[in-house]
Amino acid sequence: MKIFCFVLISVFSFNLSYSQEFNGAWKKVYKDSVNQSTIKLFSNSYFTSATYLKSNGEFISASGGTYSVSETDYIENYEIDSEARAVTGTYLNYDYNLKNDTLRLNDKNSRNKETWVRIDTADKAGVTCWKIHQAYRNSEWVTIEDKPRKTLKMLTDNYYQVLALNSQTGEFFGSSGGKWKYEDEKHHEMILFFSKNPNMANKTLSFDKEIEHDIWLHKGKSSKGDYIEEKWKKFK
Repeated sequence: MKIFCFVLISVFSFNLSYSQEFNGAWKKVYKDSVNQSTIKLFSNSYFTSATYLKSNGEFISASGGTYSVSETDYIENYEIDSEARAVTGTYLNYDYNLKNDTLRLNDKNSRNKETWVRIDTADKAGVTCWKIHQAYRNSEWVTIEDKPRKTLKMLTDNYYQVLALNSQTGEFFGSSGGKWKYEDEKHHEMILFFSKNPNMANKTLSFDKEIEHDIWLHKGKSSKGDYIEEKWKKFK
């Protein structure tokens, strides 16, 4: 048993050391000069991705799920893809090469090739994937139980993405994202795209922010102008 546990821990540590090399934000390289941007964010074991028009922030698509990395393989397990419910629960296996902040992926099935460049790291405290835990409603905290329906927020040092999904049915509820900074004791989110309200592109939302014992207390006005108080829990 001790030998088995040692091997299991060693394999986990081996995979984690590779996945940590992915942590941060990456931008997809397109061969042609297209008016769209695709940015993918990584924590130790989760990824989110979004594609939008650079000119006006119009939302195109979003996806997310867990991933693993070994010496030879990069594997994505999709929880959500806004363009196809059937993708939920499926895996994509890639050959990969990571060198000098350039990531090259080669899909083992379709032979589709992608190139990504790192645009951000993930070194700040509190940078990771978070899941909505509680919301303050009608003068009390309401716990949002662990269910397939969830809202996630991924942060790298300077980028963020919010993703609402049902990991069981593949239903997509919305996504927004952009850049963030902590300044003057406020958490500021500069929106680059918002699937539910394209008019929010290039606008900024500001919140009070406290992180304690892996719980993020978040207070401020939503995109609709309503005052909200939420607690987010570290997820992946």
